[in-house]
Amino acid sequence: MSMSAPARDELVQQLERVLGSALFRTGGRSGQLLRFLVEHSLNGNQETLKEYTIGAEVLGRGDSFDPRIDSIVRVEASRLRGKLDQYFASEGKSDAFVIRLPKGGYVPTFERRPHTVPVKTPLRLLVLTALTSAALASVVILLIWRPWRTPTAQVSPVVQFESELWSEGELGSAAGTHLVLSPDGSRVVFIAFNASGVPQLHTRRLDELEIALMPGTEGARNPFFSPDGQWIGFWSDRKLKKTPISGGVPIVICEASDMLGGSWGDNGNILLSLTAEPKLWLVPSSGGTPQVAVELPREVNRSVWPQVLPGSTAVLYTATGDRGGDAASIEVISLADRKRKVLVRGGTFGRYIASGHLVYINQGTLYAVAFDLTRLEVLGSPVPVVSNVAYNPIFGFGQYDFSQTGILAYRRSSSRGEVTAKWLNGYDRASPIFTNPGPYLWPRLSPDGRTLALTRSDSDGSHLWLSDTANGKLSALPSASKTQLSPVWTPDGRFILFSGVKTVEWMATDGSERKGTLLRSRTIQIPWSLTANGRLLAFHQLDPATHFDLWIVPLKEQDGQLSAGEPLAILKTPAIETYPTFSPDGHWLAYTSNRSGNYEVYVRAFPEGHTDVQISVGGGRCPRWRPGLKQIVYSSTDRQVMIVPYRITGGRFEVDAPRPWSKIQLADTNVFPAYDLGVDGRIVALLPPDPAPHQRRNHVTFVMNSFDEIRRRVGTNNR
Repeated sequence: MSMSAPARDELVQQLERVLGSALFRTGGRSGQLLRFLVEHSLNGNQETLKEYTIGAEVLGRGDSFDPRIDSIVRVEASRLRGKLDQYFASEGKSDAFVIRLPKGGYVPTFERRPHTVPVKTPLRLLVLTALTSAALASVVILLIWRPWRTPTAQVSPVVQFESELWSEGELGSAAGTHLVLSPDGSRVVFIAFNASGVPQLHTRRLDELEIALMPGTEGARNPFFSPDGQWIGFWSDRKLKKTPISGGVPIVICEASDMLGGSWGDNGNILLSLTAEPKLWLVPSSGGTPQVAVELPREVNRSVWPQVLPGSTAVLYTATGDRGGDAASIEVISLADRKRKVLVRGGTFGRYIASGHLVYINQGTLYAVAFDLTRLEVLGSPVPVVSNVAYNPIFGFGQYDFSQTGILAYRRSSSRGEVTAKWLNGYDRASPIFTNPGPYLWPRLSPDGRTLALTRSDSDGSHLWLSDTANGKLSALPSASKTQLSPVWTPDGRFILFSGVKTVEWMATDGSERKGTLLRSRTIQIPWSLTANGRLLAFHQLDPATHFDLWIVPLKEQDGQLSAGEPLAILKTPAIETYPTFSPDGHWLAYTSNRSGNYEVYVRAFPEGHTDVQISVGGGRCPRWRPGLKQIVYSSTDRQVMIVPYRITGGRFEVDAPRPWSKIQLADTNVFPAYDLGVDGRIVALLPPDPAPHQRRNHVTFVMNSFDEIRRRVGTNNR
């Protein structure tokens, strides 16, 4: 029996029904694209539904849109097809008409369904159906029966969901946690790279499938919820901002050159870690100028990742020293009398949770201990509750969050911070230098390419190691210093410079014990580049007011000893500037800056440069000059090694578009270097262990009813 073709009014009603569904109603590109395609088809304008028209008019690419190099239309069309299939298999399974988008084209089709009887689905089943869709790759339900519990105990089962938060790119940002839960546990907000390779806030209700971009949040870091769950605070463009969770334009709260954590108190004020000092700052959520709320003694290197405790009378924070997150302390301070207590030594990213516990990270394990909120003290001994949680041992942030209703969301560590070193031999090939993985950072090749210097970081500090690039043999450099970062070889290979505890040190490489101090400071100094003759060192130095700035200092060797002259600041702005790198002829300087709100690579003339040329696109850091080939190499935001050809025309520095050196993705070393370039142009890279542990790039684990399990394992402050 044939069915009559749908009437126009019926299809318009069906379009509005789809767009008003839970899957589509949050808007975004899928809804805009569907409306455009359907309305143009119903108006007889199918011939205009071409890739260029859609990209230029609907997806905001403008007249310069080139579908040959920009795949956004194909990506969004594929996403729309999937959403339509999901809708008509769930919410719309009883609808009279079906809208489909055939593969290979952009003209939708409309079909009348045979008569079906609507079937009501319980809400709980709808939620589980959503959770088992493509949005959540698999579900593991752990119903834990423990006969030793009393029959009267009302204990909810622990339910664990393994989730893929699909977006245009990988979850991540330059520094800070990637995801946060709303206080009521109904929603997750996370940072993922958008189609342009820029980190941006995304949001999804846990009982729905739709993931929506939050407009105006490009370059976002460190998101945190307001107590009522209606706003998200975040950092971008060197400002603290807030944006409504329901959608809208972000509002600037205050200027902030950098931020390592923020927390929104229930009194309407926001507490922040803003500067490279042991201070915490307070600003009204309505906007204003930050004021110092907490000033700690100098024994605390920096106070980061604050959390305002309930009642807004005290704040929890991580106190860092010179040895990173694993050697940090979790502290609390009363905002009324400024009394300070150390709660845990050897932990980072502490959080008070509504079960009555303090949780924190140590070497990738989440610990919990009972906490008395009135007396501001821990009770009993910490107990490990979750292993293999992703965290950063340098900055100390962890990839986890709890809602006030007992939902835990966390990311697993894909490699536990361990890496191997390999040569990148081409676009898709790599050969090992050493294969035994370890917590290595800061790779630097010797001038002859025979030795690779690295920093190995653990709870005992950060120490320099050397690897023979021929056989991979690793050996530690003897030193009493607990901090040895950013090794730099002198051009003749006779010395290694490195960052110590607020110093720049040097050490001979001939096996003798010749060593010394080049620079002393009250803050961090990171040596990075030497001129070809070894007489000038470029480094970046931390300033409490302007963050990292670029400096140079002359060096001199006499009788086998190195000494330094007077340092000079060459670029000092409110932005963060790092990794100053001399060109082979010494006439140009490449460096990284976040002046645009995103880390990018720039080049300026040296020493009198005042005009900067941006050479990276969509994020970049850690530049290197490729000798003899007029190319600059840098690492992109998505952890690829990029190459930029350049030329100098009439004294002007001109560049071509960046292109990937290799499709192999570097290890996630955060803002620190994960590769180095030898004088022969070869590239050595820090890569995840081979084979890499199974961890998809957008994977998140959700645990429901976690509080009961923590109370069972740890106890409470009433025990």
